Amino acid sequence: MSNNKHLTLDDRITIEKGLSNGACLKAIADTLNKDKSTILKEIKRHVKIVPRNIYGKGKGTYDCTHIADCGYNTYCTKICENIQKIGCKRKDKVSGVCNGCDIYHSCKLDKKIYEASRAQKEYEEDLHSLREGRDITYSEAQKLAAILKPLLLKGQSIAIILSNHSEIPYCEKTIYNFIEDGVFSPFGIDNLSLRLKVKRKMTKKKKNLYKKREDRRYLKERTYDDFEKYVASHPYQDIVEMDTVYNDVTNSPFIQTFQFTKYNLMVGIYHKEKNAKSMYEGVKIIHNLLGHDLFKKYLAIILTDRGSEFTMANEIESLGSKIFYCDPMASWQKPHVENNHRLLRCICPKEKDLYALGLKGQDDLDLIFSHINSYGRGSLNDKSPIEVFKFFEPKSQLLERLHIKEIDPDNVTLTPDLIKK
Repeated sequence: MSNNKHLTLDDRITIEKGLSNGACLKAIADTLNKDKSTILKEIKRHVKIVPRNIYGKGKGTYDCTHIADCGYNTYCTKICENIQKIGCKRKDKVSGVCNGCDIYHSCKLDKKIYEASRAQKEYEEDLHSLREGRDITYSEAQKLAAILKPLLLKGQSIAIILSNHSEIPYCEKTIYNFIEDGVFSPFGIDNLSLRLKVKRKMTKKKKNLYKKREDRRYLKERTYDDFEKYVASHPYQDIVEMDTVYNDVTNSPFIQTFQFTKYNLMVGIYHKEKNAKSMYEGVKIIHNLLGHDLFKKYLAIILTDRGSEFTMANEIESLGSKIFYCDPMASWQKPHVENNHRLLRCICPKEKDLYALGLKGQDDLDLIFSHINSYGRGSLNDKSPIEVFKFFEPKSQLLERLHIKEIDPDNVTLTPDLIKK
């Protein structure tokens, strides 16, 4: 077998061509001098989901085993919760991909495809993430140095220290790399601290020594491309854009905003902390206020940015939403919430202490969004988001449950005076 553990772009192209030509995994593996399991892991790791064909804006499906039983020919025009997807007998039983299928373009089922260029791009992104900084924080390095230093001063080797301290989660080579890179320098450990004084120069590269590797697994099948495909196959589901507004990254308040794009309606949740747990709790608060059925209806799809505070994707989706993330530095991909922040900033201006200004809790925030949502917009033919929502959803309890009240147009205030105590 090849000693090169990483697949190259040429290797991935070979895999794609092999799948398209109907070659088995063993034949592809033998061609690349790799193990069969390596090829299978590569395919499953980078498989691309292609939604079934959607003609026009139909809300039904071709992909259900009960279509004939329900009295339809090949296409069901209804939205049904009891859809049972048709199993494809043409897919490769091992890899499960549709490469090389002779009816790929006419097939009406969901498809799985392996693309070499896409797989290479995902691989490079993962590799960049893994190589960014050392996988240790400052506090972790400090605790580890407290164990190593006194034993090194006694003349013990790294190997012996590790054998006597099973709580240290790093191998001998990793510890030596940390020492050479200067990770323990602030705590008095360098190459000269070793029992055998290593005669290697200290590296000058000391940036991001304590930066934890960023875990980007939450982005899998939740990118903006995935969002566009999902919306195309679910055109009638409501979309909510989510963001965070604050003036001081170290001090509260932090405002978690939710923009219901269909109605231009915005609500917010007040936070004292800006982290992933608190933002998940914010979504959970909305869920508890609305109830599960209303939550699934109005927050079926959530689109947000890649801020570290929005990484609890699995937990958020467990509440009943489907969450997706914009591309890096692409705020224009969620324009509704960004534009509506301008009105929020009229009441909560930048570079001001919002707490001292009067924003001290959820009640103040509900008051702010009651006024913002009662303000007429030219884009809505001078109607307010509340008026638009009530027109389309006259019997809905969403506004009441989210504590949003309609303000008389002449009493709408969009200045800091609204919350000044």
